[in-house]
Amino acid sequence: PVVVTTLANGVKVATKETFAETASVGVYVDAGVRDETLETRGATAVLEQLTLTGTATRPRAKLESDIESIGATLDLSYGREHSSFNMTVFKSDLAQGVDILSDMVTKPALANYAKEKANILRKLEETEQDTRKVIDDRLHACAFRDYSLGFSTVGPFENIDGLSQEHLKKHVESNFTADKMVLAASGAVKHADLVKLAEKAFGGIKAGVPKAYSTKPYFCGAQLLYRNDEMGPLAYISTAWEAVPYKSPDAVTFMVMQAIIGKYKKNVGLVPGNISGNRCVNAVANKMGVGCAEEYEAFMQFYKDTGLFGFYVVCDEVAVEHAIGELMFNINLLSFSVTDEEVERAKRELKATLVNGSGSTQESCNQVGKEVLTYGRGVPPAEMMLRIEAVDAEEVKRVAYKYCNDQEISVTALGPLHGMPELYILRQATQMVRY
Repeated sequence: PVVVTTLANGVKVATKETFAETASVGVYVDAGVRDETLETRGATAVLEQLTLTGTATRPRAKLESDIESIGATLDLSYGREHSSFNMTVFKSDLAQGVDILSDMVTKPALANYAKEKANILRKLEETEQDTRKVIDDRLHACAFRDYSLGFSTVGPFENIDGLSQEHLKKHVESNFTADKMVLAASGAVKHADLVKLAEKAFGGIKAGVPKAYSTKPYFCGAQLLYRNDEMGPLAYISTAWEAVPYKSPDAVTFMVMQAIIGKYKKNVGLVPGNISGNRCVNAVANKMGVGCAEEYEAFMQFYKDTGLFGFYVVCDEVAVEHAIGELMFNINLLSFSVTDEEVERAKRELKATLVNGSGSTQESCNQVGKEVLTYGRGVPPAEMMLRIEAVDAEEVKRVAYKYCNDQEISVTALGPLHGMPELYILRQATQMVRY
């Protein structure tokens, strides 16, 4: 079980002891792109690059040698709402690992920014980004365009040239505060030992003023298209509905809905798509005898006060209308004709996904950190199984009808889009005309 202790200044310490020779320890911060302002846009991406140049007390060479000397692996992630710093170390080196992490989180080398600025901006500009990430980024910009939740995580970043050391300092001081931090560990670690290390390394951090989000991000039904007929035969499309936050009672039902739609990749997997028992996969793989998509995947992204539910699809330029049509139709069916068999299959697959991880201490630590950051506690697998088991076909119909039937959608696409339906046609496809 996950044991959680809260320090006097508000930092949460969470551990999950397992039988292993290594331990993964990480700092998880409730801060990310969403906490940027119009003048600090791009600060999260810059901080990610700046973290690798050393800290205020450890120059780059010393930071690298300290990590290498204990044979540790380091993993950094700066996301839309959360940031994480994770290290996997031998159990005897846990104290050294916590010390390095506290340095990286509480003493970033902001003074290096003036010297490194040109290199960092060039690297951010030249880094080749995965198409899926770019589409996801543009979907957020389209859906939440008037809010910081829609700011870019992959670039280009507006006004980044004007970002100063003072801006970065302000961003760090207002967001990397004690009440927003979780120190989590999994593997060969004793809870009492980690609490002592935490008090020494993080006990001096000040608690910030709790940030009140006065309004939840407004979901904008819109279409953002980048048509480029020269970039090859494949079109990349993503469509999303406004969904629910992490803590919503309907969150688990959305996870089941995601599993019902599922994912598909041509000529990949044990069961060919054209004989799949998944209604959506089968329809996409058999369309016109050859299939209408190279791959697709349903997604569900939860945030503090909102969420996105939808699909990402890659298809040939001549099959754009067919691929979108099939997926829109199958999501539409969730409101009206989902069967008990489909729901049971989806629940089985969802349970398998949740428990069939790699079993590594790093994966376990990430899960503990994110759960404590989000819910304030660890969520036992048995509890998740019971919550999933409680969902039935009628519940799926209720939730799908409430959030997806005849609701606004946000759409973005890239590539040869001469077959792309207009937004008003896609909007009509969110409802059934029954007679």
